[in-house]
Amino acid sequence: MQLIKKRLYWFGIILILFFPLIFIDQPKIILWVNSLRTPFLDFLFIKLSSLGNSFSVLFLLGLVLCWRFKCLSIYVLAFVIQLIFVLLFKQGIYNGSLRPFLYFKSIGELDLLNLIEGVKIRYVNTFPSGHTTSIFFLASYFALILKKNVSTFILAIIALFVGFSRIYLLQHFFIDVYFGILFGTFSSWLAYKIINANKKEWHDYRINIDIRKKNIFSVIKLES
Repeated sequence: MQLIKKRLYWFGIILILFFPLIFIDQPKIILWVNSLRTPFLDFLFIKLSSLGNSFSVLFLLGLVLCWRFKCLSIYVLAFVIQLIFVLLFKQGIYNGSLRPFLYFKSIGELDLLNLIEGVKIRYVNTFPSGHTTSIFFLASYFALILKKNVSTFILAIIALFVGFSRIYLLQHFFIDVYFGILFGTFSSWLAYKIINANKKEWHDYRINIDIRKKNIFSVIKLES
């Protein structure tokens, strides 16, 4: 347990530091972030935001396949858990909840927003931020697996900027992003706990890829 806390230290710091902001008027945070706009930040956050989409999840799954089946099982379970969180709230409990654009339009203050050209604005199902949940599930997962303090810090910072990009691009309120951070990190933590508490012999196997052989893919057992 202590080891998990150490590996997810920076993720915990992020959750603690930004917790008070969920009690601040959310539209005011949107307007403040929107006032920071520059052409460079527009470009930067558009690119960063794309890291939280499903293609990133699929790409990184390919990397996971090169590791032990134990790592793969943690990855898949964490992915399922975070997906349940997103669907439960986004498509269930808070289905139809207004995103920033439609919220400001509904109160007649759409002119306060400075929209970014070329960014497709979403209108509803704002809670939680799916992109943020995905990137924090990925970042916290690799933080747990890589076991490097520097890597953990870098992953947490990158994920945080991806989450911030969702506010900057007017796709989500801060509270949507915050709970995306919480759900994503918790999913990896829970999956890691469950898999490590139920050790199996096949956990020590992995898929071996060797393009020099006729059978490129094979399953091998690694040393414990």
